[in-house]
Amino acid sequence: MQTANARALSAALFLALSCGAALAADPQQAILVLDASGSMWGQIDGRTKIDIAREAVDTMLDGWQGGELGLLAYGHHRKGDCADIELLIEPGAAQTEAIRQQVQSLNPVGMTPISASVRQAAERLRYTEQKATVILVSDGEETCNADPCALGAELERLGIDFTAHVIGFDISAGSTADAQLRCLAESTGGSYMLAGSAGELGRALGSVAEQANASAVAREGSDWMEGYSLESEVSLYMDPDGEESAGNFDFRTDQTAADCRALCEAESSCAGWHYEPAGSYFIEHPRCHLKGHRFAVRAIAQDAGWVAGIKPGVKLILSE
Repeated sequence: MQTANARALSAALFLALSCGAALAADPQQAILVLDASGSMWGQIDGRTKIDIAREAVDTMLDGWQGGELGLLAYGHHRKGDCADIELLIEPGAAQTEAIRQQVQSLNPVGMTPISASVRQAAERLRYTEQKATVILVSDGEETCNADPCALGAELERLGIDFTAHVIGFDISAGSTADAQLRCLAESTGGSYMLAGSAGELGRALGSVAEQANASAVAREGSDWMEGYSLESEVSLYMDPDGEESAGNFDFRTDQTAADCRALCEAESSCAGWHYEPAGSYFIEHPRCHLKGHRFAVRAIAQDAGWVAGIKPGVKLILSE
């Protein structure tokens, strides 16, 4: 039994529930939502805002760290049309050059349907099933009879782990646009930044790109950890198509943690387990909890008698 190693674990560690050496989290997915409404022809220091945005996105893509990225734009086809929203590039790991070319070809002409655009991006990312990130750059307020603040609250409530990072470009602090965009970001746990120049927009996009690319690092775990339980972390998929929890079982009073481990070892769908001793949560018998391959789990410190473990070859995930 590796009790020394078990005690070294902190409650912030994740246990990845995937088998084999090819352990990896589901790729981070994000969509850049770019304002291409008519106001983007406005100028800052003698340059159009769309030209500044093209340059800033170009720089952001140079530093993109490999998460899957797509592109959605609004207002680039027709005047006065709140349905002028288009997913130009599907999220993918090798899409930076395609995104770069599409951004260079955008021709701002239309409205500012912020809410509908962010909703469409979230739905494409399957935000109710997995972690999803939207990066929004807008130079104005919603113009299509919708409330970005209410949308943010809805996506946060319904999503697994939805985040909107928002950059208000050439927007006055305290304006309606500022309030709308700030609320959209903050209600989803995202960052909100104002950018009033080419340099500020570039730095803001670089900052949110780093956050969107946040990843996890795999490290070895233990198959016997005294004093711990496992809690599923549904915001982190290890195998989106894998099986979920293999089930929870009421044990007889004479059954032990070793029996729980044996039960997991006998089940191919089981990747991890923990044993809950009699007396926990006022239950008079012990229980065995089996975890599947779909989600990562947290290692939670418990009292004496609790034991947790994962199958050999599965690794710990540290949240960064």
